[in-house]
Amino acid sequence: MTTAPSAPDFSDQLLDLLASHTSVRAFTEKPLDDALVRRAVGAAQMASTSSHVQAYSLIRVRSTSNRAELAELCGGQEQVQSAGGFFVVCGEVRRHALAAERAGENMARNLESFLLTVIDASLFAEKLCVAFEGLGQGICYIGGLRTRLAEVDRLLDIPEHVYPLFGLCVGEPEPLDSDDPRKPVPKPRLPLEAVLFDDRYPSDAAMLRLMDEHDAKMEAHYSERGRPGHNWTGGLVRRMAKPLREELAAYYQSKGARLE
Repeated sequence: MTTAPSAPDFSDQLLDLLASHTSVRAFTEKPLDDALVRRAVGAAQMASTSSHVQAYSLIRVRSTSNRAELAELCGGQEQVQSAGGFFVVCGEVRRHALAAERAGENMARNLESFLLTVIDASLFAEKLCVAFEGLGQGICYIGGLRTRLAEVDRLLDIPEHVYPLFGLCVGEPEPLDSDDPRKPVPKPRLPLEAVLFDDRYPSDAAMLRLMDEHDAKMEAHYSERGRPGHNWTGGLVRRMAKPLREELAAYYQSKGARLE
C-alpha cells in the first residue's frame, strides 16, 4: 500500500516572510498589476473582523495628479507618487448606515464603534501587506496621510461615515546596492521579553533594563546607517514630547464618528 505524499509545510516560509519585513521607499516605475491587486485584496478580506461587520474599505488612487498632490499632503513623501500603487486604508460604517437607513432603524455610534472600524481596518491592512509581500511586492505604510487630513478628504471626496486612517505604498522594490542608504534592512525590535508577559505586566525596573538592551542594538543599527548617537528611547521621547495631529478628533467627528 502506497502512502499519499504529505502536503507541503509552508510554516517556515511564512514565518521567514514575516520576519524579513522592511518598509520600502524606493520603487521601480513598474505599475501594479490589477490582477495581483485583486488577488491580494481578496485574500486580505479573510482577516478577522468583529462580528463579521467588515468595517473597512480601500481606496486605490490611480490619478497621477492626485497622487502628486497626496505626496505633498503626506509631508513630501516621494514614494506616494512613485510606487506602483497607492492606497488609502479606511475604517468605515457607511455600509452599516445605509443598511440601517433602509431598514428604518437607528445606527448607534460611540467610541467603541469607532475603535471597531480602526481595528478592523488595521487587521485587514496588515493581512493585505503580507499578501503583497508574499507576491513579491514591497510596501510602506504612510501615517503622514493624517497630517493634512481635511485636504486629503476634499481631494478624494470622501463621504460621511468613512474614516481615512493611513496610506499604503505598494510596488516592485528598486534594486539597490548594499551600501545605498535607501536600501531597506530589517530594523531590530524590542526583546521578546519586553512584549510577551506571563500573567502580569513586569516591573518598571525590569522594563527599563529591556529598553536599555534594545537601545544598545539600535545604537549599533543607526551607526551602521550613518546616524551615530541615535537610539530607540531618544527618538521615542522626542516624538512623544508634544501632542501630535490635535485636529484629528474634530475631523473624524465631522465625518460622523462619535468619540465619547
